[in-house]
Amino acid sequence: MKEATESAAADLVTPELFASSIGKTPAAVRRMAQEGKLPVVRMRDPAKPEGRGEVYIVLSEWNSYAQHLVRAAGAEWHAWKDRLSTDQSQWNPAKGKADDE
Repeated sequence: MKEATESAAADLVTPELFASSIGKTPAAVRRMAQEGKLPVVRMRDPAKPEGRGEVYIVLSEWNSYAQHLVRAAGAEWHAWKDRLSTDQSQWNPAKGKADDE
């Protein structure tokens, strides 16, 4: 059985890794964390309690809320799914759209 700290550590990501996954800069992610817009854990050196420490984003919390937003979205938001097709015979690369459009 994993220790609680082992499973929690796997869930924490650096601002750099999180930024690359959402298409923002690390500086933008740090600003978001400072503004309270992200679920973060701050790790400080116990010998320097006034120090800035390191910031990690709790990825499971971010992903969980993203899933909640999708479930709570109205039908108009989900309409994008109606425009998807796996039928390649309908796609005309020369036109950049489906043949029936």
